[in-house]
Amino acid sequence: MSVFEVGSLHVPAGELRHGRLTAATSASGQVVSVPVSIMHGAEPGPVLLVTGATHGTEITGTRTLLKLIARIDPARLRGTLISVPVTNPLAFDRATYASPEDGIHLGMPCYWPSDPAGSPTLRIGAQVRSLFDVATHYIDLHNNAEPAVPMSMEFAAQCSSPEVRQVQRAMAEAFGVTPVLMTDPEDGTAEKVGSVDGQPAAASSAHGIPGLMVELLDEHGHQGYEAGVRGVLNVMSKLGMLEEPVAPQLVERLQGSFTYHGVLTSRESGVLFPVCDPGTVMEQGSVVAHIVGMDGSVLEEVKMPVTGFVWAFLTTAPGGGSFAVPEGHAVGFVAAADA
Repeated sequence: MSVFEVGSLHVPAGELRHGRLTAATSASGQVVSVPVSIMHGAEPGPVLLVTGATHGTEITGTRTLLKLIARIDPARLRGTLISVPVTNPLAFDRATYASPEDGIHLGMPCYWPSDPAGSPTLRIGAQVRSLFDVATHYIDLHNNAEPAVPMSMEFAAQCSSPEVRQVQRAMAEAFGVTPVLMTDPEDGTAEKVGSVDGQPAAASSAHGIPGLMVELLDEHGHQGYEAGVRGVLNVMSKLGMLEEPVAPQLVERLQGSFTYHGVLTSRESGVLFPVCDPGTVMEQGSVVAHIVGMDGSVLEEVKMPVTGFVWAFLTTAPGGGSFAVPEGHAVGFVAAADA
């Protein structure tokens, strides 16, 4: 096996090396860099890129990757693991969803095309893009705050070929949490949370790199990372990078197939009270949450638009905020059960 090289990082076979990708400079002269750990196996194989903290408030992926690299022996690895525990250090360091400097988050189209001369977050994206250029497979680890249930997102329509789609599907099956096929909702609710096309895993799949996005549990990172570790190890086993077989996931997977339907939206303002557990399949028309006014009365019953499940109830700000919701606010993500 030859030395693995990307940017200024050089990793001999059978070793783990840590480095940083210099991305931007702050107004005071502070260097902004992206931490990267590369484990280069003793035998050839796939190059798996895994990113955490694409959004700065979602650090379960960060903890997943910090624990993951301690559980793999590079001498027994086939191929290469590229771990990026903090993809957006500008947002991570301030505990914000997007970068305060320019309001951009890396769940937006920042990699294709990349812009090394753009604003600070776009410059970060250009550095991370160099890792995509050497990757053969990709996992993007996110998380929702409780109440939520782990799930993965597949991007079939964005895949550049049937072969890419086949591998993407196999990665989702191996990760082991409930997979949801992502499409832009027909009711226009994509305007509230953005189009699926801009997601990094969708963009990588469109450029020939099978990509999977995973929503783990808990924005503070102290729960849920074990499911993330198990899932990534399973994908590595499926890809032939590890000898160990795919193991059962630590969280329950729903039976059946599901497609993204859209977001639940409040008609009234007040305090959101979920009345069902995320991950519970509910019939169309079932009440899943109440909007309660300041006198304690139920102002609105939030109902399922389709038969399926809510995978997360949403606060007033991505990755933070509270359940005090205004009128017309997105309050939950819904997956529809396929007929």
